[in-house]
Amino acid sequence: MDQKKEIAQQTIIEDEPKISLAEKLKKKKKHQRKKFIKRSLLAIILLFFSYSTWFLFKPFKASAEYGICHTLLELHITYPYSLYVSEMKIKRDGAMKLWYTHTDAFGGYRMEPFICRVEFFPDPNTNVNLPRVTELKFNKVTVGPEQLAFLNNAMPYFVAFPLVKNYPVPLPDSLADLQFDPESYRKIKIDPEKKSH
Repeated sequence: MDQKKEIAQQTIIEDEPKISLAEKLKKKKKHQRKKFIKRSLLAIILLFFSYSTWFLFKPFKASAEYGICHTLLELHITYPYSLYVSEMKIKRDGAMKLWYTHTDAFGGYRMEPFICRVEFFPDPNTNVNLPRVTELKFNKVTVGPEQLAFLNNAMPYFVAFPLVKNYPVPLPDSLADLQFDPESYRKIKIDPEKKSH
């Protein structure tokens, strides 16, 4: 019985066609091509996914006028690191109205309006359009023409250096999302349960 099995196995092995070297190379190239196509498709899908993710989360850029107004607002606030611009509207007369919140010197936190008008005028020396601030209004206080003249002297520096032009993120519509917890920002936590000795 064992001899018959061995003979059957030998005949099966002998019946298989022998593959030439050229056919082996063709199979190998075909396998490598399939592998390359799979990797290329995977890389294209990965690139598309990463680009779409980056596009979804990148901040929208506003105009240069917004960048200048935002910088002027930072210059006039006592603690500019606490500034948060929540809304920007262009008025009919061309002025820009920003709604912002910040922490003042007394720890108050409230929303206030800021109106800024920036116009571009040609510079006679360089033939470049330079920005000029024509109106600034903090809440209900209008900035005088003398201070505007000082600010307009600094406008070439605004053009020379990059400005923050990220479009402001609006506040949420629901009241639950608007809650502000000032206790989370305290460095010293006050625990009413502990009593000093």
